[in-house]
Amino acid sequence: CAGNWVDVANDLLSKCHINLRLRKVTDCDANVFIALYESILGEKVPDYIAAPCCQEDDVHNVQSVIDSLALDYLQISLSHITGENIVRGDKESIKNLLEIFDGLLEYLNEEISEESHNGGKHELIQVFSLLIQICASQLIYSFIYVCIFTPKINILPNN
Repeated sequence: CAGNWVDVANDLLSKCHINLRLRKVTDCDANVFIALYESILGEKVPDYIAAPCCQEDDVHNVQSVIDSLALDYLQISLSHITGENIVRGDKESIKNLLEIFDGLLEYLNEEISEESHNGGKHELIQVFSLLIQICASQLIYSFIYVCIFTPKINILPNN
């Protein structure tokens, strides 16, 4: 089971184009979760300490990731996961946070796929609608031109 979570972590890192390979779950440190957050959500971690100089800074950064996920994205309590436990290497907390990122990435990818799929249909409908309007306009102009500029032709035989 522990191997599965290493696979989940490595799969996430790979999908996010983060050039890291982990050998054990406890390799998921502050840097891994910060990189996942920024890659998946496309934003900097709020209140991020860019040059952490001690374990407390790492705890702060991971807690900022957790708090932002809970408040800004998921609107659920993540009080069972703490930055301190992640930095200490608590496997259960690491697995829980990996699971959240895995689910979040899957959800966002589905949303993007659905939007691009529906967006593609919407764009096609707009293009066809425009083409129909143009064709209709051209037909009307052609009809008017024919009516105005074509000499009247008598089709009926003269008696």
